[in-house]
Amino acid sequence: MLEFSQIATLEKNKLSTDAPFLILIEVNCELLDEPLYLARNTEDVVWNDHTWMAYPIDVEPHEEDGKTIPAMNLKISAGGGLLISYLQQYKGFADALVNLYVVNAKLLDTPVPEMELDFQVTATSYDESWITFTLGASPELANRFPAWKYLTDFCPFTCGDVRCGYSGNGICRNNLESCLIPSRFGGEPGIQSGM
Repeated sequence: MLEFSQIATLEKNKLSTDAPFLILIEVNCELLDEPLYLARNTEDVVWNDHTWMAYPIDVEPHEEDGKTIPAMNLKISAGGGLLISYLQQYKGFADALVNLYVVNAKLLDTPVPEMELDFQVTATSYDESWITFTLGASPELANRFPAWKYLTDFCPFTCGDVRCGYSGNGICRNNLESCLIPSRFGGEPGIQSGM
């Protein structure tokens, strides 16, 4: 559960305040000498020993369908082409790590943010006005774990490859019934289903 600090909670619950919550974005691309530090604010912000440059930024709302890995769009002003030249020079920041921090303006001397989210750039697009980064989870979530699935009536081997061992012209449908060399079947017929 997300818990704000006491001062941030008091500021959040006020009807009006002079201490807004700020969104700070750190873009780490291994091709850059140092990360980009951007702030969704009207003036530069000094936080955590870095100066975060004020920039027009929009975080688009996203929805989760429960079937795909969640992703969100981060829109940054094209800024007269300055960042676009970076995109063209550094491969669109492909696979760059993006850290999104939420801090309160009254707590800029505290190095711990109220909220921190870590993403990776999965796609980049731009037009004259905006650069849109599609942010997703790190690629480890896209890999199957464990790497192999054990299925009773499915052979993971390709018919005719070294692991299959068949060298004729027959047709195999990757199941035990159509296997042309049953002793080399790659499935797990001993697994009982419905347990």
